[in-house]
Amino acid sequence: MSRNTEPPVDVDEAIARIDSRGAKIQREQLERTLSQLQTDDELTADQRLVVEELSERLVERLLAVPRASLRDAARSSDDERIETALSLFE
Repeated sequence: MSRNTEPPVDVDEAIARIDSRGAKIQREQLERTLSQLQTDDELTADQRLVVEELSERLVERLLAVPRASLRDAARSSDDERIETALSLFE
């Protein structure tokens, strides 16, 4: 448990910030990948959809553990752990 005098960290805000960062990275990498695959119109609409879904699943799976850890930290009032997690996603 954190012993500082800072106000408690809002875990929902922390998760939203992590999700936002993950979504930003997902969009950037998706655009980059699709532009590399799209040369000469070789990528079908179905293939594009598969790549988009893959990028979304990867981000969702990667962020599932930090989200769960943040919720656990909130239940135990561990503000220090929440702030540490946030610092990793800034």
